Amino acid sequence: MDLSSWFRETLRTGADGFLWAVEQVPRERWYATPPGGLGEWNVARHVFHMVLYERLIAVPSMRQWMGGEKPMLDDVVEAELWGEEKELEPLIEEFQALRDTQIALCDSFGEEAWSAVRDTIWTGPEPWGSITLKWVVSKTFQHTAEHTHDVMRLALFWDFRVAREQ
Repeated sequence: MDLSSWFRETLRTGADGFLWAVEQVPRERWYATPPGGLGEWNVARHVFHMVLYERLIAVPSMRQWMGGEKPMLDDVVEAELWGEEKELEPLIEEFQALRDTQIALCDSFGEEAWSAVRDTIWTGPEPWGSITLKWVVSKTFQHTAEHTHDVMRLALFWDFRVAREQ
């Protein structure tokens, strides 16, 4: 399997799916608190989170396999960076640009790079530790699917949850 080609297509399809999910939620709900059972984050918060992940973790981690520095997140507290009135359109554009960067980076890696191990960042409750580039980009695939799922739940089930609460 040509991993560079596979990840190019997977990253593109994932980004398209995530952005499509965002568009399925009416704009007047992008900043609204979701009804019970649909999570705590509104659409804008999901997009903001995806941009931070792509900017601070995904792209720098891929660049690490090209000789770049290991990303450092010691001082980053996402909740402190979040503001309720973030403009969503510029965030969507930034997400797309960051994802385009990752897709372009895929062409920089030969087959051996995908299995090369590097010591990586610590994120969330679990350290990534020493892992492969294949794992890093697979994590981006999983992360995108997770947030696409969450946004699609907002698109599909919002009205049902509101009706149930009444």
